[in-house]
Amino acid sequence: MSRLTQVANKGDTGFFVETGLDWKAGDRLGLLPTSYQWNTWDEVFVESYDSETGEVVADRALDFYHFGRETSTGDLYSGLDMRGEVVLLTRNVKIIGEDVESWGGQITVGFMLDIDPVSFQMEMRYGQLYMDNVELFNMSQMDTFKAAIRWENNLQGHSSVTNCALHNGFSWGIHIKTS
Repeated sequence: MSRLTQVANKGDTGFFVETGLDWKAGDRLGLLPTSYQWNTWDEVFVESYDSETGEVVADRALDFYHFGRETSTGDLYSGLDMRGEVVLLTRNVKIIGEDVESWGGQITVGFMLDIDPVSFQMEMRYGQLYMDNVELFNMSQMDTFKAAIRWENNLQGHSSVTNCALHNGFSWGIHIKTS
């Protein structure tokens, strides 16, 4: 993730983010809303990125205005940085759900009671998920609670999902139930 270091106007094909990123041509970016309207986001592909200046040239013009500034706005708004976020949606590890009648893929972390059929010994198994820098595309199931990643009845164990991009799914990205 990066922040816009200058304003990006509707119709611009170029905009500025932080320098020194490893973004390259073909990467998919999401420019998140900086207004009161939740649906004023843009999705573009990088044609070029200059790691010295932070300039991104996109494959198409932006549909919306996105606020940017070279430094954080935290000094003006009680610590809140209001500069637009630009997220890298492309990752080296990709989990892609197949589109079959609006059913995408799912990752479920849950609890299971395992019984050995010979000794009848019971063992409780709790799921854990550690995911970093992974792209999840076309995951989740439409009109259900079956999110791209969901935790169900998992009262122990630890999980961590960081620096991941969940996008273009049919429903929720994450759902946590009794966990």
